[in-house]
Amino acid sequence: MNNFTYILSSLKSRLLGSILTVLLTAFGVAMVLSVLLFSHHVQTRMNKDSQNVDLVIGAKGSPLQIILSSVYHIDIPTGNIPWDDAQQWMSHPQIKTAIPLALGDNWKGYRIVGTTPDYLTFYQASLKKGEIWDHAFEAVIGSNIDLDIGDEFIGAHGLMDGGHVHDNENYKIVGQLDKTGTVLDRLILTSLDSVLKIHGLEGVEDGHSHDHNDHHYHHHAHGEEHDHHHETAGEPEITALLLQKKTPRANMQLPYLINQDGALQAANPAMEMARLTSMLGVGTKTLTALSTLLMIIACFSIFAGIAGTLENRKTDLAVLRALGYSRARIFSIIAGEGLTLVFIGAVTGGLLSVIGFTFLIKTMPSLSASGATYQIIPEMLYVYGGALLAGVIAAIIPAYRAAKVDVARQLA
Repeated sequence: MNNFTYILSSLKSRLLGSILTVLLTAFGVAMVLSVLLFSHHVQTRMNKDSQNVDLVIGAKGSPLQIILSSVYHIDIPTGNIPWDDAQQWMSHPQIKTAIPLALGDNWKGYRIVGTTPDYLTFYQASLKKGEIWDHAFEAVIGSNIDLDIGDEFIGAHGLMDGGHVHDNENYKIVGQLDKTGTVLDRLILTSLDSVLKIHGLEGVEDGHSHDHNDHHYHHHAHGEEHDHHHETAGEPEITALLLQKKTPRANMQLPYLINQDGALQAANPAMEMARLTSMLGVGTKTLTALSTLLMIIACFSIFAGIAGTLENRKTDLAVLRALGYSRARIFSIIAGEGLTLVFIGAVTGGLLSVIGFTFLIKTMPSLSASGATYQIIPEMLYVYGGALLAGVIAAIIPAYRAAKVDVARQLA
């Protein structure tokens, strides 16, 4: 009988205890892996989506809400800000780049964002095919959106699927972006005037970029037709301004100055995300602690299972020794039982984490919207390595005792 066959027959003889140990290990591993994946995804997307954004100006309200709605596009904006107020900050000497955003509509849950071509430069996006919008109601789509060049669609009011349809104007797709791995992948981008006009507001664009640098997209921003003095049009408003500062000092001074304005509020993405991460951190630490506890209980279960049956198995082990099995081989057989249980538990836990994380993506709109997928990350090796090591440690004492069986005395 080889070692593996002996291990399996031994585990089968105490089937219920073995199954319980496997399940405890599996749930512990699955929870740790799911927490790791969630944290990794959130951190990666937060860093990528907020790259280059030093400050965001929005309407008075929650600064976190301003960041989530305007940088990550996973919340509802706090309101709109007057275009005239926004322009003061777009031309401020301490601002390097200012990207205006006008939100309010969606197509099948994908947000339609009125902006300038500088928004693409901000995220170093490149066109897969087509061109940048050149007139009102032309649009460029992110890589996740199932439309093609030349397709037309109608926007719906609101930022979630199912709002009132704006059937007075059709958008036409003129360009599609390459995959960027950022928030742009799930946005529909168009001119500011497209979003403003569809909501009965005056247009604002005159073909001039508000970036103080020269970018290769600038020439696309010309040629929009406006009717600035339409008698029914309201004063133009936008949702937010994404700002990139010229100097580190500006990050300290500008929020104070902006917040003096009664209608405006400055929000710092780095600060708000640090606050959000610390709030998430409490939850992730709690789940990690709970899953670690499950794995510790599983180790005790392995120890108790092997140690508890050792007295009854001493005769069998003595017979094996009499048949020529060395002490090292007996030790490896008993330790192998613990390792086998943890290995099966770890593999089961890996499968459970795939099912669990996929379920989370399907049930949490913000996770699916941010493009979350199950992926293999380096930290997973530590989880599996830790679980296997714990199984061996739990089996070492019983294995050592088994190897020390006195053959003559036991058989007598």
